[in-house]
Amino acid sequence: MGRGYDAQPILNNEDKSCSTPSLENIYNLLMNKKINVSKNLNEFLKKINNYHADSSRSVLNILLALYNYWVPKGINQGIKRSIILSKGHASPALYVLLSENNEVEEEELESFAMPNSRLQSHPEGGKIPGILFSTGSLGQGLSVANGIAYAARLNNERREIAVILGDGELDEGQIWESISTSFSLKIDNVLAIIDRNGFQLSGPTEEIKIKESIKKKFEAFGWYALEVRNDIKELIIALDMLSEINGIPKALIVKGDI
Repeated sequence: MGRGYDAQPILNNEDKSCSTPSLENIYNLLMNKKINVSKNLNEFLKKINNYHADSSRSVLNILLALYNYWVPKGINQGIKRSIILSKGHASPALYVLLSENNEVEEEELESFAMPNSRLQSHPEGGKIPGILFSTGSLGQGLSVANGIAYAARLNNERREIAVILGDGELDEGQIWESISTSFSLKIDNVLAIIDRNGFQLSGPTEEIKIKESIKKKFEAFGWYALEVRNDIKELIIALDMLSEINGIPKALIVKGDI
């Protein structure tokens, strides 16, 4: 979903005189970017009646770590990386970050959810470069990612897909069919990221339908699963760790509170 590296890339091979940034430097760059993006997101949410505000805020660190660290690092390594926001209702965070990355004009944010706008309330495939397909019909993102990732493997392409799932989205049966398929086909170039914020549309997740232990459930399906806090430094460390795991699909459970 978008190239994610046009504006202020965290990693850049063009300047050969510069050494690879340290983890601390990368973290500081991302945190500085987050300050501005968070401010712009809060202002944007006010204009759109706080449309899925909590979900947008909880996913922001994940989007930042993916678009401004994971994707550009993949480019440096010759890996094409794509992001699917399966929980498409968190589109405000996506659009504000794409604006910050100069992939969407700031003025275009004013057209959110308007007829003929590229920025619909749920992302539409083909409207913005890199948005692979229309999301928001919960439960479908991982299935699509499996297809793209498996096709890339058959074509000997170095490609990886990260899918951001809501924790409430795990109530969808299609998700678990996809999880089983990922392991059955050993699709190790798929990364499922669960935004474990503890809430879904109708209330606290554990009051709607018990989710825990999400980690153990993924492991029971043969996945490698890792839990981290919703913290940028932990996210980028985890993304690097998971990139070293081969042969099985990977899940990153990002735990935080709304």
